Amino acid sequence: MVGGRSNEDNLILDSTEWYDPKLNRWQFGPKMITPRYGGGLAVVKDNIVLYYMGAHNYKLSQFVHELDFSSEPSNWKPTTNMLVNREHLGVGVINNYIYAVGGFDIYRWPLKSAEVFDCRTQKWRMVSSMSTRRSVVGIGVLNNLLYAVGGFDGEQCLNSVECYHPGLDKWTSVSEMCARRSNAGVGVLDGVLYSVGGENLSECLKSVEAYKPSTGVWSSIPDMHLRRCGAGVAVLNGLLYVVGGWDGTSYLDSVEYYNPNTNTWTMITASMNVTRSLAGVVVIERPRHSKKRNQSGFSFLIEYIDIYSIISFCTIVSLLFFYLFSSF
Repeated sequence: MVGGRSNEDNLILDSTEWYDPKLNRWQFGPKMITPRYGGGLAVVKDNIVLYYMGAHNYKLSQFVHELDFSSEPSNWKPTTNMLVNREHLGVGVINNYIYAVGGFDIYRWPLKSAEVFDCRTQKWRMVSSMSTRRSVVGIGVLNNLLYAVGGFDGEQCLNSVECYHPGLDKWTSVSEMCARRSNAGVGVLDGVLYSVGGENLSECLKSVEAYKPSTGVWSSIPDMHLRRCGAGVAVLNGLLYVVGGWDGTSYLDSVEYYNPNTNTWTMITASMNVTRSLAGVVVIERPRHSKKRNQSGFSFLIEYIDIYSIISFCTIVSLLFFYLFSSF
């Protein structure tokens, strides 16, 4: 979890937290350069790099910051700015290209524009605009297509959904959701697109719906335990995790997950250290780093021991002893 807003005086956060499901524990990671919320978070797996883009500290921003786990120590640093100022944008990744979609402009008016970042050239370029203005839009990537789900068009929350085809540089409409949702969490699990919670201008929602491209239809699934607007969504070990959010009264530190095999939601016992809404969330593999500590003193990279290295070392030692004793 990266940044977001918290209960304490509507505080904008610069902290990050990591959750290890094996330990069922949250711990702090490296602080961001500046407090940020309402932005978008993306991970590029080839380089194990996190990118956070969009608003920071109550201001719209083109700024993009990255956290590179291949370097030690791993700290946030500035990288190439977006072409457009965006707040409450949606972000998705296709083949190491990062898409920044919609959001609010400097006049607090929803955008329909989109842009893409090439991680190899470190350059942004504009792509085709959506048919509808969308801020606080949910983004999901399924079958190498980018889905823009719901959002707010400046007048109403949306139930419309459109899909971007990178090869055609074209947006097409798909089936509408059952409910209007802005600030919903979106995730993809086992070929299904999920739209989780959100708001409809009158209340925060705990309802959830799922979309299968094979049928082209949205269908309702069981509600979450809690109402959640602005929650983070991530997929881990075949489960759909929903993290934090706003329930209409307060910001949340709780987490629950959906198991598609049992069609049930479960609250996990480990809550975050800080309440968060409008934060970024991604899943990363545990980096192959030795144990390091961040500036706050918390261990955020867990030591990774390669068993094959141990076996190779033992083999070398055994051969060395054999050589030494056979020479006598």
